[in-house]
Amino acid sequence: MPVEIRSQWPFIALFWTLSGLFCGAVLAAQAPKGTGGIMTPAPDAEVAVQSEYDRVIRKGTREAYERFIRRHPQHPLAQKAREALAGGGL
Repeated sequence: MPVEIRSQWPFIALFWTLSGLFCGAVLAAQAPKGTGGIMTPAPDAEVAVQSEYDRVIRKGTREAYERFIRRHPQHPLAQKAREALAGGGL
């Protein structure tokens, strides 16, 4: 005897809705304190760019400086990278 999906659709929708509600509550309970169940904020972009520039200085190659300039052409540290390249010490 074939089963009609139309007759089961309300039960499937109810199950899907209830499972989403309960799973969401569980995930919120597992969130870090102070986040309210929301994703933590992204790290500071300036800190990330500074860290990348510090790695460029440690590496000290022309390619590293050029890559930094391509990735962050308008950043003030890109000007410092351009000056380092123009200085010819690489």
